[in-house]
Amino acid sequence: MADSSTAVNYGQGDLRVTYSRGYSRINLVSDGGFEGYRCPDPSITFCFAESYADWIGTSLTGGSLDATIFSYAPYARSGKGSGLLGAAGGADALPGTLSSIKPLKTIPGKTYLVYFFHNSAYSGPVGEREAFVQVIWNEGVVATIRPGYSSWVYYGFTVTARGNDRLAFRGGKAPAWSFIDDVTVLTL
Repeated sequence: MADSSTAVNYGQGDLRVTYSRGYSRINLVSDGGFEGYRCPDPSITFCFAESYADWIGTSLTGGSLDATIFSYAPYARSGKGSGLLGAAGGADALPGTLSSIKPLKTIPGKTYLVYFFHNSAYSGPVGEREAFVQVIWNEGVVATIRPGYSSWVYYGFTVTARGNDRLAFRGGKAPAWSFIDDVTVLTL
């Protein structure tokens, strides 16, 4: 509980705020900011991996490191972590899929907002013109964005749950690398 000392609106006329309540919405995505992935050696400031406890990256046959998790502040929207779609080593031009390992604790029939931030500015306007990301909900494509060259942009889409839903992102096509960060799923 809060008292009048923390109020933003102190009241009008005879009305005075004496108690107020607030709430915070709960993100159903475990580590949507990719901050749980840390470099194995704390003295290293740049590293990446195909998976850790909350996310896993997969490549198509013939692909290599086409979806990875980075720990490097300059690539992140916030913090140090981000997800990367596109061959981390530039070995191929295949898209990769970055999937949340744990199913989301959703309620069947409820509507949810999936939102995230995306950046496809790494390779410049020419290299990023083929950038794309598909938002995948239970293996079905909810939306495909084709941002071309762009810095961090917010995207949001509504989905309907069937319970224990799965979220993934597919995209990248080196040199059109796509960074994902601050992934959130909220009840509407």
